[in-house]
Amino acid sequence: MTVVTMHPVKSSQILSVGYDPKLEILYIEFLNWSVYCYHEVPGDVAGVMLSPSTSVGSYFAKEIKGHFRYDKLAAKVNNGTLKP
Repeated sequence: MTVVTMHPVKSSQILSVGYDPKLEILYIEFLNWSVYCYHEVPGDVAGVMLSPSTSVGSYFAKEIKGHFRYDKLAAKVNNGTLKP
């Protein structure tokens, strides 16, 4: 089973972000605790989401949302980890 480390971010929309580089999947936990996975996200794009200098919500809206296929997960983040 894959375990993804979720990193807290400062955002008015997003609680945490994680990335699986082997599968190129970006995981995003929103303020309502829902978790979505975005498929075929290149590492450099995911890396920007994890950068402390990035406005995460704005970057998500401009560069992620509507650009990558996604699924809503039933799994929840627990103690900073996600088991999709």
